[in-house]
Amino acid sequence: STYRLSFSNMAPASRRQVLSPETLAAFGASPIYSSNDDSCGGHCAAPPSSSQFSKYFATTTSTETPIIGVKIGGWTISTQNSSIGDEQKMEKLTALLEDIANNLQEDDANGDVQSQSVARQRRLCPPEITFLDAFISLKYEDNSNNDTGQHDDNKTTSSEIRFNATDALSEWAEAHKSLETQPPTGESELISAQASLLNQRKECRGVTILRTLDAKVWSNKSKQLTDDTTSDSAAHSSEFYYDWTFSSPYAGTILTNASNSSSSSIDLMNNRQEWQPLLKSEIPFHLLQDTTQPILLYDDVHLFEDDLHDNGESSLTIKIRVMPTCWYILQRLFVRVDYVRVKCREVRYFCLLDGNSG
Repeated sequence: STYRLSFSNMAPASRRQVLSPETLAAFGASPIYSSNDDSCGGHCAAPPSSSQFSKYFATTTSTETPIIGVKIGGWTISTQNSSIGDEQKMEKLTALLEDIANNLQEDDANGDVQSQSVARQRRLCPPEITFLDAFISLKYEDNSNNDTGQHDDNKTTSSEIRFNATDALSEWAEAHKSLETQPPTGESELISAQASLLNQRKECRGVTILRTLDAKVWSNKSKQLTDDTTSDSAAHSSEFYYDWTFSSPYAGTILTNASNSSSSSIDLMNNRQEWQPLLKSEIPFHLLQDTTQPILLYDDVHLFEDDLHDNGESSLTIKIRVMPTCWYILQRLFVRVDYVRVKCREVRYFCLLDGNSG
């Protein structure tokens, strides 16, 4: 039997399931689930948050959405869908993304960025539908012996792989540091060498500024309007020149935490430096196709989506599956710009649980 959780005002209808505690216990696992009725029941895990974003977002759990998950082989795996971010949270997210894109350092502990609005050369808008409280977290704690071969009960090393909309859009905003800040014109295309001298380019880690099929018509109309206006208005017209398809190069966030009785430290791994290319996938898909093994946990988490002003669609979703022998994650970024481009970027994680040792 399974627990199927369905709540209104959440991400688009998704299948969520976790096996019953009795069934999980037979495979050496225990459940993590919460709802409004049981007040977490002692199993509720706080959603992951990054210290670098703490001034923008409070570390709170949404009361209208459940957390489900399992503990198996040293892993604590939890997921949560959420409703769309409210106006206040979206304004804070916008401020964060613009800070990152413009490489601004915020000194105000309250996160007030109004005084720096003049310094921004690039303005950004987040996706219309962003599920800010949705996340997937996979945390592994290692209490094994240290390098001297002696066991230290006070020393714990934990690693976490997490996925959420704030991290995904922050990496998208960061790529804008290397992108051109002005829309291309006939003259600028002829002097592209000068743009390269300014370290500006048209593409960075898959983030690029596309133009719709009707962009040329609107560009000509805008040029006619700016001929009759001041240069200040012309500068303002290119203020929102950014990747409006939200093609984030995000591949998840990896955290390591080493702590003992006296101190603790958190290290955020830079995925761009850690990932190594492979000629072919080494994921043993035959294990995922083994129908004799039950699916202990499944979830389909939506991080954001947008209809691109009726010019297509963009979405970032993550599916997770936990089985007695392994867990598997598929992250999919799908972008469609009508009559221009269709692209799908997928990221896969696989972990083999050998004898429930992690």
